[in-house]
Amino acid sequence: MLFDENKVITTDPKEMADSLQAQFSSVYSDPNATAIKPPVFDPPKVSKPFEEYSLSFTDEDIKKAIKDLKSDSAAGPDGIPAMLIKGCADELCKPIRLIWEKSMSSGIVPDYYKKAYVSPLYKKGNKAEAANYRPISLTSHIVKVYERVLRKVMVQFLEDNKILSCKQHGFRSGRSCLTQMLSHIDNIMLGLTENMDTDSIYLDYAKAFDKVDHELLLQKLQKYGFGSQIINWVKSFLCDRKQSVVVNGIHSIISSIISGVPQGTVLGPLLFILFINDLQDCVSHSRVSFFADDTRVSKHISSEQDVKLLQEDLDSVILWSLHNNMKLHEDKFELMVHRHNPKNPLYELPFVISEVMSYSVSSGDSIQPTRMLRDLGVTVSSDLSWTPHISAITCKARSVASWVFSVFRTRDPTTMLTLYKSLVRSLLEYCCPLWNPKKVTDIQLLESVQRTFTSRISSVKHLNYWDRLKSLRLMSLQRRRERYIILQMWKVLNNACPNDLDIKFHQSSRHGLKANLPQLSKSSTARHQSLYDSSFAVLGPRLWNIIPCSLTHEPDFQQFKNSVTKFVQSVPDQPPVTGYSTKNTNSLLDWCQNTKGWSDNAMAF
Repeated sequence: MLFDENKVITTDPKEMADSLQAQFSSVYSDPNATAIKPPVFDPPKVSKPFEEYSLSFTDEDIKKAIKDLKSDSAAGPDGIPAMLIKGCADELCKPIRLIWEKSMSSGIVPDYYKKAYVSPLYKKGNKAEAANYRPISLTSHIVKVYERVLRKVMVQFLEDNKILSCKQHGFRSGRSCLTQMLSHIDNIMLGLTENMDTDSIYLDYAKAFDKVDHELLLQKLQKYGFGSQIINWVKSFLCDRKQSVVVNGIHSIISSIISGVPQGTVLGPLLFILFINDLQDCVSHSRVSFFADDTRVSKHISSEQDVKLLQEDLDSVILWSLHNNMKLHEDKFELMVHRHNPKNPLYELPFVISEVMSYSVSSGDSIQPTRMLRDLGVTVSSDLSWTPHISAITCKARSVASWVFSVFRTRDPTTMLTLYKSLVRSLLEYCCPLWNPKKVTDIQLLESVQRTFTSRISSVKHLNYWDRLKSLRLMSLQRRRERYIILQMWKVLNNACPNDLDIKFHQSSRHGLKANLPQLSKSSTARHQSLYDSSFAVLGPRLWNIIPCSLTHEPDFQQFKNSVTKFVQSVPDQPPVTGYSTKNTNSLLDWCQNTKGWSDNAMAF
């Protein structure tokens, strides 16, 4: 059910579809807004012009793009399912290629392929409010095939010429929420070890994808060096689009799309990050980072002058949004202050917070600091304690586990483990190299979820937890987290992800390829030293240095993953849980230091 425009509840599918259509159409930016100014950034230096990239595609290119289609993807307005295209790839590749060769040469995308059925996706808040839904466009798979081919060429041009900001981690190969969070938290910790605070301001864009101004986007594509042929095609792809919202099979009125990049298309995310790419140029004194439209501006603070510089950068971001026809929810901005000396009595004085250490938005209102917030799905606290995040994900995992047991009557090991791995354990391991806990109580809390779930499996419920792990061929969650850290280190070494932490390696004739341990400032306090020692920047190199040297030069990730899994499984796995007496913390580091507790097959690995 939804509230209609008169705030009256309706359950009629047609009325609901029309209400959602009205909501989605109301957020578009005005193409004729007087505040719009042309892009003012300097064109990037292009070492390899776009003209050198071929826009002629072969049947094999089309086949590869068809292979990347998801088999279960919903069909668009043409009603052609992805499974049909994938099953007839050999027969369809040539006609699809001919259609889009004609389209590219003429710079015209047929109107038939610019129609979209919109599926409303719930975000958060009251489910009866239309504003709490995101429009996901279902378009023809025929045009999606060509979008994939074209996107590959565009991305290659951008990467070869290093045009995309290195601070953008969204929709880019090798980058993720984890890589951005690792970089951000490491920057904070480095500031703390140098006895500096770090202030981070989290921005909130209103319907960012739907407000992209088409004319400005095309101007930016031209400045980035894309050729006229592709710019004309993108213009036709974006303009004169039509959409209809579908609720329970009932269609809303058809509406024109006057701004934005369609969510659900292949090119949409790439075009969006290109649109906001120049935002970094207006931030002169601080550190800006993006994950798609999730943007934060942060700076190390050692004096009042640093606060003023961060305020200047915040003002510049707000001005950039105005000039680019974007809208910011300034009342939803969040401020997180990480203090190197949180017990300083000066911070308790009200005038210090309100006058010296505060930031304001264009309305004149100040942004109040918060002690805890959600950042890309991770709960971050001002003291960098991961206990609140661990408590939150544990609570959610237990809730899902309870749902599994209430819905499924079987306690068969295969069924239960499939449900556990896909629905429960995945919640407990999201971004785990970032927040891998050091406190025994946190480790026990996480382990208790797996302990409880496995105790309900009929064939092993009579065994203790350690024996259940062996019988079910499971690793403890603690062991899996350390394995993930080692795998992330391989990605850093082999440039499969950005090395924002500046981790360095050296070759030893005796010990093989080892990672360098970072050195801290001599003025660092014991608390900050402990925090840093448990972070990825330190723990990653330490764990990397204990794996057999024969693994460190493995060039294939899947082979490395298999070998590392065998290695960690050869080490005793006795996680700390309530009521069990353990030899150590069960970390791989502890077992390596105490070789007497290590089985012979592990030593011979």
